[in-house]
Amino acid sequence: MKIGVRTHNGEERRLILAEQLGAQGGSIWAWALPGFRENCVPDLDGIYQMRERFEAHNLALTGIGLGADCLKNQLLGLPERDREIDNVCETIRRIGQVYKDKPAAESPVIILDQRVTYWAKGGWTGGARVLGRGGVLFYDFDASRDAHLQDAPAGHVSLEEVWERIAYLYERIVPVAEEADIRLATHPDDPPLPEYRGAAHALNSLAGFKKLFEMFPSPYNGMLLCLGCMQEAGEDPIQVIRYFGKQNRIFYVHFRNVKGRVPHYTEVFPNLGDLDMVQAIKAFWEVGYQGFLVPDHQFGILGDDDWNTISRAWQIGYITALIQATAPS
Repeated sequence: MKIGVRTHNGEERRLILAEQLGAQGGSIWAWALPGFRENCVPDLDGIYQMRERFEAHNLALTGIGLGADCLKNQLLGLPERDREIDNVCETIRRIGQVYKDKPAAESPVIILDQRVTYWAKGGWTGGARVLGRGGVLFYDFDASRDAHLQDAPAGHVSLEEVWERIAYLYERIVPVAEEADIRLATHPDDPPLPEYRGAAHALNSLAGFKKLFEMFPSPYNGMLLCLGCMQEAGEDPIQVIRYFGKQNRIFYVHFRNVKGRVPHYTEVFPNLGDLDMVQAIKAFWEVGYQGFLVPDHQFGILGDDDWNTISRAWQIGYITALIQATAPS
């Protein structure tokens, strides 16, 4: 197993810090690539340059996240989605072209997020910050805090409609991913409520991802396993690791911990949450996972910078120690 980081934009300083902290790879948002903000398709030369920038620091470009306005109409089920899906397909093809010398397992995954409220006008409100030890700021979600939000920015979307939209997207992009030799890693719904601001959630459980993979059984269709989301949803993350790990469906991991579950939970340092992270690491070894573990959301620590380097360094050190301490002899 390896450690990755979320660089967001591939900034040089962040890559230097990632290398110094001992990470082996990092992800970006697609908007960090030239051409994407303007056309929702990255320039081919820009992808090459980003790959070279990461590799100059002994880092793999591990994942490229899609979202924002470049998937808005797809998420909302509007007619303009066909153009957006064409752009997604072309993005996958271009990334595949840049990494044609690498097998899929060593190429960046395309990170997909199917929250219909996330990119809509008014979008996902997130949560609040609460005080932890010594005044550190933890992320806290309480559904009652959002109870007044009745605007339903995506409209009232039934579970059946959500699955129809997912199918409309995946039946078009999965064959392109197969041809390009690029894997698709789908992020769970977050917050993993049955419904959020009028929209049903389909990918908020083991059962939801099981259905996704039954609908599209391609080996290029997998998941970004966010341990926090599964914990928040009330699932047993160890069971999720074993179930999908044995099927080689886990392409990427957000390694974080929480206390509580929906409708109220707090993200905390990995050693303070409800999930036994030692057992989680052991489960990843058990299923033969060889991909990246990524410290996900960061905490508000006194004196930290805009990339939360102190928080990130703490988590990288923790994960490094877990990997070393549990590695099979």
